[in-house]
Amino acid sequence: MMSNHNKAIFLVLMSGIVWSFGAVVVKSMIDPQLYQLPYLIIRGLTVASIISVYLLFNDKIDFIKNLLAFDKTTIVGGLLLTSTFIGFIYSITNTTAAVTLLMFALIPFLASIIAFILIKEKISKKNLIAMLIALSGVIIMVFQGKITGSLFGLITGLIASIGFAGFTVMLRKKNDLKKFYILVYAGIFCAIFSFIILMGLQGSIYIPLRNILLSLLHGTIVGSGLILYSIGSKKLLSGELTLLSLLEVIGGILWAWVPFLGVNETPGFYTLVGGFIICISIMINSANFDVSRLRKQIR
Repeated sequence: MMSNHNKAIFLVLMSGIVWSFGAVVVKSMIDPQLYQLPYLIIRGLTVASIISVYLLFNDKIDFIKNLLAFDKTTIVGGLLLTSTFIGFIYSITNTTAAVTLLMFALIPFLASIIAFILIKEKISKKNLIAMLIALSGVIIMVFQGKITGSLFGLITGLIASIGFAGFTVMLRKKNDLKKFYILVYAGIFCAIFSFIILMGLQGSIYIPLRNILLSLLHGTIVGSGLILYSIGSKKLLSGELTLLSLLEVIGGILWAWVPFLGVNETPGFYTLVGGFIICISIMINSANFDVSRLRKQIR
């Protein structure tokens, strides 16, 4: 029989694999830079709907009561995840999938810092060394961004990474099914904020049918991955939890490069160098995965 701890690891690894297809979906849009906000509205509502169905199945008649019984952690966690939703789309439509996904490789280190500040999860020397190495990789990627004109995409990718790291810590503070309501609010907030921005810019709500279908697919991918990720979150520390989900980065870059999926993005030299350095930092952090330390800190 698989232990609860190993089940959590498996679920989070699966969430990373599921999410890794998101970059290819966005890159398959028609004129993605023109339809970011309508896409976010549909995707946000899709995520909220999928999580709501899951909660209705589990909470049944208590769903509405639990949805309305929100607290500060739920709202803050929802807003942080919303920044990830929006930041990801703006990043990947303004730079390559490799740059966006490799920025996500910073999430474990950001999550470790935030978790240390908010919920007193300790940062080891190995964690600190890994963070510094990752930072050097990001600096190299910033240099690539300046050359290719994708600095905006890199910055929004960083914002998305910070948001997801903070969301993960908020998720760790919640118990059982209550944590899933953070996901519902994130989807709703994403749709509302995107609509407000769209109206403020006097933009059109029109979006091609192909992009509508892709946004529904992407929402399904994101929502399904979030369910798996959230189930595993209580059995893993924040930094280690996000580290395991980094299969999204590896898979996402691979799918964007594979010719038959239609994206055909070949990572630039500095992206590869920066990514390689970040991978080294991930291996260093992985070497510090200590089950006994985990059990002492899981509440």
